[in-house]
Amino acid sequence: MKTSIWEFSVGLCVFLFASCTQATFRDDPTVLVTLLVRNKAHTLPYFLKLFEELDYPKSRLTLWIKSDQNQDQSLQIMNKWIASVENSYHHIYHELTSSPSVADDKIPTNWTQERFKHIISLREEALDKGRELWADFVWFVDCDVFLTNNQTLKTMVNTNYPVVAPMLDTLSLYSNYWCGMGLDYYYRRTDEYKPIRERENKGCHRVIVVHSCFLVDLRQVESKRLTFRPENINGYNGPHDDVITFAISGYWTDVPVYICNQIKFGYLLAPLDESQTIQDDYAQLTNIMLEASVDFPPMTAHQQLTEYVTPPAKSTHGFDEIFLINLERRPERRARMEWSMNQLGLKHKLINAVDGK
Repeated sequence: MKTSIWEFSVGLCVFLFASCTQATFRDDPTVLVTLLVRNKAHTLPYFLKLFEELDYPKSRLTLWIKSDQNQDQSLQIMNKWIASVENSYHHIYHELTSSPSVADDKIPTNWTQERFKHIISLREEALDKGRELWADFVWFVDCDVFLTNNQTLKTMVNTNYPVVAPMLDTLSLYSNYWCGMGLDYYYRRTDEYKPIRERENKGCHRVIVVHSCFLVDLRQVESKRLTFRPENINGYNGPHDDVITFAISGYWTDVPVYICNQIKFGYLLAPLDESQTIQDDYAQLTNIMLEASVDFPPMTAHQQLTEYVTPPAKSTHGFDEIFLINLERRPERRARMEWSMNQLGLKHKLINAVDGK
């Protein structure tokens, strides 16, 4: 039986239309988001607001949340937030417990060997959960990360790398990647690091370690070789540290890891050293918020979590008066300056400037 040119043309058009329609309306990949919360009551109202504002379909996001050993109001904050969004996301798995801190955990910011083992276990559990659910991606995000660019997740998903992270800014050269690792498995500074950190070399760069905020593509076969557990890595005799073990599991099995810095994605609180306290983290948060306001709208707390934010007491800090002088016709600049003054606890008097116009 012969097929006419007309029939062939109609059939081809139908096929092409169906193919284009399928490509156009294909769902976004599914993502299992892992949130481990501990003593982050001071960052959560800001972190959760920015997380909610990400430009990614919430129906394609499943949240996996674990929190324990808190000495602040993290549990209350997470319970209230989960109750407010539980119908927005595809599903929320959460286990929030009020278990006491372990015996050798003296301060809220302390990292002990027991804590490292616990975190390794939780991260491995999250990775397994993503595989069990047949999620396309697992996204590990720390709660002291502030994703001021709401396109961050979409951008990372579209890179098609097995493991990829957005480069996060801090108040120093510190960031969420390593370019080098020493023979002892710990961080080693390299010549490649600074040009990436300062965005002299823009793009996505292969590195040895990413942490704090990174995406694992479970669709790629290589991801099966990734693990956080030291005992799963043949020949490994290094530290029990989730950042290091995950990196080695990929590096030794040739799973490429990338950091992307082509645009600003957000900010990260640098870890405290042993001599610092949680008060230092509060100060760092304020400074990060001020720094972020240069390129993004001012960071504000989630509207349902404002009760957990304590504004700083206002004073003139030893001066008789502090004046804020601003042109009336620059209301956006005035608003930003007043917001900054309030974050710093500076009691000020507004003076309307005149420039002759």
